[in-house]
Amino acid sequence: MENRYTFRAVSAEDAGEFGRENGIFQQTKEWANFRGFYKTEAFMGYENGKAVLSCIVYKLKIFMTPWSVGYITRGFVGDWSNGELVEAFTEYLKDFCRKNRIIYTILDPWCDEKVDFIDPESSVRTQLETLGYRRSDGEMQPRTNYRLHLNPLADPEEEKKRLFDRCAVKLRNDINISKDRGVTVHRFRGDNLKEGVKVFYDLLVETTQKKGFGHRDEDYYYRFAKELGDYVTIYLWKYDYEKDMVYTRNVLSEAEGRLKTIRDEMENPETTPQKIERLKPKEREAIKQIDALKRRIELSKKYENNPYISASFFIKLGNKAYNFYGANAFALRDLKLTANYWDMICDAVDGSVTTFNMGGTLKLTTEKLKEDPMYDLYLYKKQYAGEFVEMPGEYHLVLDEKKYNFFHKKLNYFRRIVFRKK
Repeated sequence: MENRYTFRAVSAEDAGEFGRENGIFQQTKEWANFRGFYKTEAFMGYENGKAVLSCIVYKLKIFMTPWSVGYITRGFVGDWSNGELVEAFTEYLKDFCRKNRIIYTILDPWCDEKVDFIDPESSVRTQLETLGYRRSDGEMQPRTNYRLHLNPLADPEEEKKRLFDRCAVKLRNDINISKDRGVTVHRFRGDNLKEGVKVFYDLLVETTQKKGFGHRDEDYYYRFAKELGDYVTIYLWKYDYEKDMVYTRNVLSEAEGRLKTIRDEMENPETTPQKIERLKPKEREAIKQIDALKRRIELSKKYENNPYISASFFIKLGNKAYNFYGANAFALRDLKLTANYWDMICDAVDGSVTTFNMGGTLKLTTEKLKEDPMYDLYLYKKQYAGEFVEMPGEYHLVLDEKKYNFFHKKLNYFRRIVFRKK
């Protein structure tokens, strides 16, 4: 049977335009510029003259050899559920790698393998393994994502209302209370990016020290934001101590008034013993709330200088929006505030975005879900009533077995070089 798909080499700019339209920013010219230590090659796939696939291959040269390792960050841009297209792409990729002396190519498709833990009717993993791809023993990009679907055709205000109404009641209350307590969002882009990155980085250092994972240097995040400047906004959430004190003292006054009313009724000679017993739980709850509010007032004094408490890299291009990097100050937890996501979700409702991607959650490294190291984050994101997406993960297409065994298995060359780069 004649292959219905054709492929041809194009510029990274041309391939990147297809990547932009489909919202995969790692497959754009801007990302290629950011990761400039790679050499890039690009091609596109067509069906009856219509573009259906784009691919930028990032080549890492192996020092003092004619060989390279290829990396297709987030896989090709196109329909991964189309088995015939994936097979045709693979045959072209093999030939492409031979011509370009690529020992093996890494790819990690941005597509669904499972949604909300349900096994698919057609598995991308199964197809890749049937075509000869090998499952990687490590991953450079997250293979999970929490996703909200947006309706770009709906009235923006109606769509925001729909999304808000779907959120858990507790989350809706937390979002509103955070605003009442003085949390405000500040957006940095264009000429203000450097200032935004500086605050983001300070919070990132605080976050990584708290959670025990690594980070790049500040210049890495600034270059990222600058190169993808058309798509990146730095969101910073700031705490307003004075506004919080006004709000909290008003709530405290109401709670103290409620406690007085309860006790007055309990002490009334006409109140029966049975009613007094029914009032005691309300009295305990009021006392508990008052104590918590008084502790909050004392704790808040640490933050009288109105610090930034949370930061995110918000990326929006084509039909997708992302929360990509995030960082939180200790103050966010201390003050029991909810600062982020909702503002970005509202800004994603723009008539073109179809999904807001909240980023990775579960690590999927344990048999029991509740034992997953990221289970608490999963529970938090689940309050937004989206869906948990497991992607296929990282795969290798090996063209030269002996060299692969040496450079990947023995030297781990690609990761050693890439993670050493700024």
